[in-house]
Amino acid sequence: MQTDRANGKKPIELLYSLGLMGMLLILVIINTNKNEQNAAEYTESYRNISNAFTLDREGTQPVDLKQLGIYMNPQKGMLSIYYQLPELKENVSLVYRSKDVYTRVLAEDKQIYETTVYESRFYNRSPGNLWNMVTIAAEYSSKCLEIQIMMVYDTSAITVDSLYLGDKGDILLQFLRSNLVEVFVSFLLMIVGFSMIVLDLLPAYAYEQKSHGLLWIGMFALLTGIWSMIETNTMQFFVRDMRILQLIDNMVMIVDSMPLLLYLNCEYQIFKHLGMRILGYVEGLYILCCVGIQLYGKIDLHYMIHGAMLIMIVSDILIFGWIINTLRRLRKERKPVLNCALQMTGMCSLWVFGIIELMRSLQVDRIDRAGLVRMGMLTMSLCFGISSQIRTHRLLEQGLKYDLISHLAYSDGLTGLGNRTAYLEQLQEYEENAASFSQVGVVYLDVNNLKKVNDTQGHEFGDQLIRLAAHIIEESFGRFGKAYRIGGDEFCVLITGYDTQEQYEKGLALFQQLVAEANREKHFSFEVQIAQGFALCTEAVQQQIDEAVAAADSAMYQNKVFLKQYGKS
Repeated sequence: MQTDRANGKKPIELLYSLGLMGMLLILVIINTNKNEQNAAEYTESYRNISNAFTLDREGTQPVDLKQLGIYMNPQKGMLSIYYQLPELKENVSLVYRSKDVYTRVLAEDKQIYETTVYESRFYNRSPGNLWNMVTIAAEYSSKCLEIQIMMVYDTSAITVDSLYLGDKGDILLQFLRSNLVEVFVSFLLMIVGFSMIVLDLLPAYAYEQKSHGLLWIGMFALLTGIWSMIETNTMQFFVRDMRILQLIDNMVMIVDSMPLLLYLNCEYQIFKHLGMRILGYVEGLYILCCVGIQLYGKIDLHYMIHGAMLIMIVSDILIFGWIINTLRRLRKERKPVLNCALQMTGMCSLWVFGIIELMRSLQVDRIDRAGLVRMGMLTMSLCFGISSQIRTHRLLEQGLKYDLISHLAYSDGLTGLGNRTAYLEQLQEYEENAASFSQVGVVYLDVNNLKKVNDTQGHEFGDQLIRLAAHIIEESFGRFGKAYRIGGDEFCVLITGYDTQEQYEKGLALFQQLVAEANREKHFSFEVQIAQGFALCTEAVQQQIDEAVAAADSAMYQNKVFLKQYGKS
């Protein structure tokens, strides 16, 4: 039944994945064309002034915002750019994006805005990636506006772009509309990741898991979704202190490759190989180092991002090579390759989307430069998650087949109890691991008159008698130990624990009650008689188990003679 359910999930999962792939394709098309559409909308109440700034107050030296680092004075670490305000009839807002810089806005040399400067040993020095919103009073109509840009890091790009002048509400609305796809994909990444984690940890589902690949790829998707959402800048409107988002953003970038390595280890046991194991150690030590540095507060975590990106690139290359090698080996061995094919598709989608995004970022000035990258991340997470599920179902099917074979090998076909093979192996375990057992109780049982019933009423009635006896034995002694059918009419129950004698006495009372009830209900035209005997082996189990079995057999034989003579249970 479980096998059928596992097989039935595969077409559903594949159909689900194809639907999501189609949805992602639509999102890519929408994302490709939305910039042109947005440029024509919502232009009445605001204007884009990104190309209107100059290096001088006279407006003779235009500024290319993509090349701010060229104009920056390296000694002062500061750059001023200017804009001639139009005629203002009312207060307006200047809204612009900045990253890893401090900015100051002046109107007629009067400061009207300044980026908050943070002094904290725990957080980074950078204010992060944020929208700056400056109110410009109508009194500054037609005046010169100056934006001073101050470097935070010597090694990072100077980013100030997407400058808008007009109604703040309409500008932010345009921003939200233009980033709707990115926000949706980021949110979907978090939902997919969280769902995978919950699914892997659900008790009803956990028994099917032979590994926790779904957990780790879910963790990867969740972390990637958090990073992606932060990069959209929408979280700024919900979190007052941008340092928190900057810290989370950096930490996610540092640790995000580790869940991917752990996922591959669940799928292919990659850490068995020295090179991948070294990579895992390096990644783990680097994460611990970054956490320690952040807690110590002497080195800005920003400088550690480059090392994390290098490790991530190396990890991706090695993972891709590993998947290709595994795919070639499986094809050569004529084994199923769907898992590897899905994983390679996921990795290729990430790289393709990344290359396209890189080319777009060189041509178009956009707020968010990770638009298609996050779609690649989502595609890869889905492909890896589906691959993990397919592998889990395949292992589940194998496990069910193994369980079935084991059940047939160690179970009695008529009663469902353990058979003689299972009984003998259990005795051997007691002998080999005597120190693990404080005492063992042996209950020997035998059904009287089975041969007579078979000869006079047929084997069908004999089988019914055996099944009734097995039911009584399992109900009475089965909760205290393991019951076995070791012969045609012979049974044995092995009881372990610290109060074996007491458990036997409780089971015996219930046993006698059930036999009496069976005779009162007259299941058969004759009296049901089940002889039983008990022996206890303590301390040196290894030496006494055979003697205990013999003693229980002897006690059972005496009870059998008594029942035949007096006809009592």
